[in-house]
Amino acid sequence: MVPPGGGADRTIAPMTLIRESWTGIPFWQRRLLVSAFLIFDAYLGMIYNAGVIGWTGLINNDLKWLVLALEMMAGGLVLVNTFLNLARARWPAASLISTPLLVALFGLVILEIALSGLGRSATMNFNVAAIGLGGLYWAAAYLSIAIGLTLTYKVQRYANFAQAEMMLIGAYVALTLMWTDRFFPISDAPKDGVLNWELLIWAGIFAFAITGLAGLFIDRLVYKRLRSRLATPQVMMITSLGVAMVLRALLFMRFSAGTHRFVPDRDWRLATSSFEMPTERIQLHLGDRVNAPLMELANKVSPYAFTYTKIALIVGVFGSVIVLLLLLHRTRLGRQMRAVADNPDLAASSGIHVERVHGTSAFLSAGLTGLGGALLAAILPVNPELGLSLLLPAFAVVVLGTIGSVPGVIIGAIIVGLLRSVSEPILIGAGGALDRPTAAGFAEVMPFVFLVGLLLLAPRGIGHALQNWNIERIRKRRIANLEDDLPVTHDIPDSLLGMPDLEPHEPPVMERIAERKDRLFETVETLISSAWAVPVYIVGQLLASVHPARAAAIRFFPGWRLHPGRLIRIDRETERGSWVAFGIFFLILIVVVWLLPSVSTLTKTLQVARVMTLVGIFGLMAFSLNLHTGITGMTNFGVIFFVGIGAVTVGLLAAPVETNGYGWSPLAATAVAVLLSAVAGWLLAYPTARLRMDYFAIVTISLGEMLRISLQAEPLLRAGTVTSAIGISQYSRPFESWWSSGPSDFVGSILGLPNGAPYVVLLGILSVAALLAIWFVLNTLLASPWGRILRSIREDEEVSKHHGHNILTHKAASLAVGAAVAGLAGALWAWLNASIFPDFMNPVRSTFLVWAAFIVGGRGNNRGMIVGAFLIVIVEFVFNVMVVARGNSSLAFHDLTTYMDSVFSWLVIDVGGLIWSARSISEAFPRGDVTVALSHLKLALIGSVIVAALLLSPKGLLPEVPTRPKRPSPAPETDRTPDEYDSDEVL
Repeated sequence: MVPPGGGADRTIAPMTLIRESWTGIPFWQRRLLVSAFLIFDAYLGMIYNAGVIGWTGLINNDLKWLVLALEMMAGGLVLVNTFLNLARARWPAASLISTPLLVALFGLVILEIALSGLGRSATMNFNVAAIGLGGLYWAAAYLSIAIGLTLTYKVQRYANFAQAEMMLIGAYVALTLMWTDRFFPISDAPKDGVLNWELLIWAGIFAFAITGLAGLFIDRLVYKRLRSRLATPQVMMITSLGVAMVLRALLFMRFSAGTHRFVPDRDWRLATSSFEMPTERIQLHLGDRVNAPLMELANKVSPYAFTYTKIALIVGVFGSVIVLLLLLHRTRLGRQMRAVADNPDLAASSGIHVERVHGTSAFLSAGLTGLGGALLAAILPVNPELGLSLLLPAFAVVVLGTIGSVPGVIIGAIIVGLLRSVSEPILIGAGGALDRPTAAGFAEVMPFVFLVGLLLLAPRGIGHALQNWNIERIRKRRIANLEDDLPVTHDIPDSLLGMPDLEPHEPPVMERIAERKDRLFETVETLISSAWAVPVYIVGQLLASVHPARAAAIRFFPGWRLHPGRLIRIDRETERGSWVAFGIFFLILIVVVWLLPSVSTLTKTLQVARVMTLVGIFGLMAFSLNLHTGITGMTNFGVIFFVGIGAVTVGLLAAPVETNGYGWSPLAATAVAVLLSAVAGWLLAYPTARLRMDYFAIVTISLGEMLRISLQAEPLLRAGTVTSAIGISQYSRPFESWWSSGPSDFVGSILGLPNGAPYVVLLGILSVAALLAIWFVLNTLLASPWGRILRSIREDEEVSKHHGHNILTHKAASLAVGAAVAGLAGALWAWLNASIFPDFMNPVRSTFLVWAAFIVGGRGNNRGMIVGAFLIVIVEFVFNVMVVARGNSSLAFHDLTTYMDSVFSWLVIDVGGLIWSARSISEAFPRGDVTVALSHLKLALIGSVIVAALLLSPKGLLPEVPTRPKRPSPAPETDRTPDEYDSDEVL
């Protein structure tokens, strides 16, 4: 007879034995086995159509090859990481240098195997001079922003998202200078074959000074107040996001969205304004080669022409970085900045003026970036969109070189620049062989791909590894000197022993420069204080005028006392007060929606239904961000990545088969989209959870950009048309035919519409239902012990780990749940827009708005997320109404928009005319109508709300309600003596 449970024991025992055998293998050997399996399985799939993916047959065509390539790349990264960990202790320098080379080499190996499996060949032409000089050009372009990011982080410890706008300010300073009466004749002079350097030099000087002063002004106006409140780096970083939105909107409103070129002299634009460099062209043949070597040199290669404007950018940017290095390591100011970066409190106790050092770093970081912007404006066409396109690659440079390391960021810029330059011929050659003529567009995303792959191998970047290697090298040298029992100066020539101190006293010139710098900063601070005092005085006078009116009212009505605090008192940090405040805010927003003007009942219905849908979508996105950042403490700037996965998956699966889709039902496609988003969130945790807060933020926003650019360049992400047009369209939406067949007319009659209710009404109902359902689920989860664990991770990971919690698993679960919620929001967004294009993933139109809802609503409070999302949506619709009212005098906001246009025209023409020329106004407003761009004014308003909320009410409209589990009720008292208890009752 088999004893009870005997069968189960026989089933479990082998599994236990296998698990124990696996865990008994050394960790590095287990990693080797996993990597070998992934690589071998992918190789079988590519070459022999075998392996796990090939045998199952679930994935076919191009998607199968993409999955196989990703599988082999994952195995390669694990393999490279294993070998580097083993070699790092013995050969640290070699492992450091070989890391990026091995990643790039393994990518080429994957491409070779994939092309061989497809029976195709690809030829890639590498022009040596073009790659080298082009790499230096891209390195200088990225470094112009990255050096400012690095200096800010080194001294003030936060990632400044407004750094790209500083570059744009420098570029527009150069343009404004070009349009002045003094320099425009130089720019517009006929070509004479002689380069005029005057305008370029003055543009660089003015861009450095004006942008530096702008950075100092912003630092004193915003960041100094946050430092005085001991704000965390996370708060400083989010504030910089709001500042970036304001600056970006101001540039849009002043210079319009048009493209402008900075021309120092017409001769700079000539093809002859370049030097020709002899070069060689290397041809690399990959794939199914027939009578062709792997590599060969091409014949009769023409010299490569490199323009003087690019030379000026390279010399200017790298020269300024070298000067910065000398400043940091050879001057008193540099020593003070390094002291503040290491320990601000200790530096202050040593007599260093910490705030003055912060101001200096703000001036230098902004000024250097502005200088780069002025030089870059002579090469690239300038518009306010340029900054964001360079900011994210600059973040990749900073993370690659380690945030805060100036030598590391220089190395990172050169690596990323060369990678961008090398990737273009590879993508062009491989794209032609793989039927992807637009593959060259992926060159923009290669820095992000390389960044993610490298962070898996070196989580703290190259700069950190370089610093550790240098420390270890010095330590070993000192140990060797001690073992030889020789003084440190034994091997130093006697002629060098008489040298002065390594850090000599500064010459009088440097002392005078430092004194003038201090006086300049004091003057700027005085001006800022004076400018700030004017609105403060006005507000004070208005408040003072209230007191006489209040006193008069009390004199006439002695029994009436105006004490608002006694009439109603709402503590928003209690559960009841939070609900009451939520109800008040929600009712106010509903009233605003009801009062929005509309021309007919149909348009009002469309307006309200669209508001409901967008509140549901942005509310779900805010829920996701709140779970990741507000509850778990992971600063996630990539919510749009998960939203994009949901939208793209729904669009592709629900599109017709005949237009490159899969023909699924919308609900089934939505279920797969939510599941795929959750899996992506779970998998994202394992390579990124060990990253620092700022690294995690940069990696997540990079993922969103990778998906956005893939929508532009990858044919697999196109459906809905028989052509290769970008985007996804013509996908089916849930209940659309059912709605139009009956319920539409019924709902339309209820709403008083002449015809049936539009489909957006049903979408509004579905969005609100989804919002309420997810709200209930999240509240249930967060009220459970798991929610308390996530909050403990947010407060202190080490303490939470000490209590036995698996930090990585809980972070992965949080990312998975939040990603699933964001994926559902993406599906709703796809249904609302009826088409998917890359522009919907633009961070300014998605990520930044969600962050505004998160900050304004109240971190850690889902009720606040709904209020914040509702507020952001209302702002959008109010400005839409104002745009329509501008041309219609019968609408409510016509007078307001007219007044705003007159004020803006006065500021630009009358006030700004004292600074810039009339030509700069006509260039930005060619039709002569100087009006405010309301869409960009909306962006400035949202950015100002973010900054003001963090300065005045960091907890938001509805702060997080502190909770703790109820204590267990005490045991009932008893009169029994200890001897009367049973033995099994004794603990």
